[in-house]
Amino acid sequence: MIFTLLLFVVTGMALVLQDFIPAFDWAYGSRIFLVPVVFFACSVSVPFPVMLMLAFATGFVWDARNLVSPDYAEKLPAGVPWGDIHFGDIGQMAAQLETAVPHSGATFGFTIFLYALLGSLMQGIRPLFRRGRWELPVLMTGVGTFLLLLLEFLWINFRRGGFVFPADIWHHLLTTALLSMFIAPLVFFLIDTLARFSGYRIRYTGLTNRRWAPPT
Repeated sequence: MIFTLLLFVVTGMALVLQDFIPAFDWAYGSRIFLVPVVFFACSVSVPFPVMLMLAFATGFVWDARNLVSPDYAEKLPAGVPWGDIHFGDIGQMAAQLETAVPHSGATFGFTIFLYALLGSLMQGIRPLFRRGRWELPVLMTGVGTFLLLLLEFLWINFRRGGFVFPADIWHHLLTTALLSMFIAPLVFFLIDTLARFSGYRIRYTGLTNRRWAPPT
């Protein structure tokens, strides 16, 4: 219980810190996407029901703070270079790629669905993480971040009735995923430290028992 509360606190801190992370002009306006990294690290550390609660809370707060509204989208200028876009949400970024149209942007609550979907994917490698192997979970954090942004961008294009894929979009998605993956080990280490502090056991108890059981 204490560990779960700590994870919610860490996720809330990530949502706040995300606004202070600068975009890198040399990396196509990309930035470290801290929020999904923290969420994916939490997803492999907790049972499935807790992951769903984290997905709902994270997606709801993210959409409430970052989702572009139809009224705002109509006022966005056209032809803004991708490197000059420094929004935290891919929906706001995509809204500036072309002439903004009414009701463009992502659907409120769609991020909740994406987090639940990708969190379920991370749950599939949870047994590996619980055995103390971080390599694949770290890699999947980058993959999950890429898929999160890509799926949201595809949904935005679907709602507009036309698909536009500038080359800078792919550069932005890939560099954002790579930058985010680089900090994933630090987040996993933080999660492991919180688990030890709160007495939560991430690793399988059975493995420890078999390893240290006295001979009979």
